[in-house]
This record gives sequence, structure tokens and C-alpha cells, in this order.
Amino acid sequence: MTLQDIKEHLNETRNWYIVLTSPRKERKIRESLNNKDIITYLPTTYVQYKWKEKIRKIQIPTINRCIFIYATDSEVKTLKVAYSILPLEMIKMAY
Repeated sequence: MTLQDIKEHLNETRNWYIVLTSPRKERKIRESLNNKDIITYLPTTYVQYKWKEKIRKIQIPTINRCIFIYATDSEVKTLKVAYSILPLEMIKMAY
């Protein structure tokens, strides 16, 4: 999603939600949501792993099994059919 697309969607009331994913499926689901024109955020970090005497630097999700989305209520209703979605306020209450 480009910056222009985001600016066009900002006139609608949106909230942050968390989409719970299966293990190691964060990137695939993020791409699927982006194809549906949902604004997503997946925080990542770089980690060094050693495979067969080679050190490789790979990018992994910072928070496992979670993707943040910025969506309207109507978008969330349609997404709840396929994904588990939590409002961000529920996470704030837990801490």
C-alpha cells in the first residue's frame, strides 16, 4: 500500500487491531492483508544465525504470531471470518 492510498483512507474512522496468526505465517498473512488494501504493520528485527560454518543475518518478526492492522469496523467484521482479531485495548489491559 502506497502513501497515497493511506492518505485516501484516512478520512474514515480507523483503530489499531492485532491479527493473531499461525506460527511462522506472519509474512504470508501480511501480504494477504495488503492485497485486500488493509494497512498493516509487522515489526521485524535482524538476527544472526549460524548454518554450516556460515553466519547469516536474517530478518524475523519481533513479536511472534502478531500483525498490527489499522482498519475500520466494517473491514474488521469481514476479516473476523478468516482471522482472530483483538482490539489493541485488550492488550493494554493485560499489562
